[in-house]
Amino acid sequence: MNTDEFAQQFGQLYRELYRLAARRVDDSRAVLSDETTALLQHLAQVGPSRLSELARHFGRALSTLSAKISALEAEGLLARQRDDDDARQVLIWLSPAGRQALLNALDVLDRPRIAVAADQLDAPQRQQLLDGLRALLAGLPSLDP
Repeated sequence: MNTDEFAQQFGQLYRELYRLAARRVDDSRAVLSDETTALLQHLAQVGPSRLSELARHFGRALSTLSAKISALEAEGLLARQRDDDDARQVLIWLSPAGRQALLNALDVLDRPRIAVAADQLDAPQRQQLLDGLRALLAGLPSLDP
């Protein structure tokens, strides 16, 4: 099979996999908003941040972002901690629940459905599938210009 045929078959199989295993959420209240997901993702990437740094990064007023942070803290998704370098400052950080919520928000496929399908494969087949996908990803050209 040449690479064109592979790409065509892979695309067809991927579309079918997505159709059958895409994560579906029945209650939209269980989904993080795009704004919340972006905030949690930013904190996961840069680490604990001051409110002023977050407001500057997101182009939001301090008061607006402060209210959002307080609401997410009340939900248990964020935590505040004193800045070791400046005790007058408070850093905002992801709580364990915030980390889990972010992971769930970024899930594209329905893990339980994938697990059921993976149960039909033996351990070497599962490893081979993962190794193949990793190799395919490694071979993709970068999206950066």
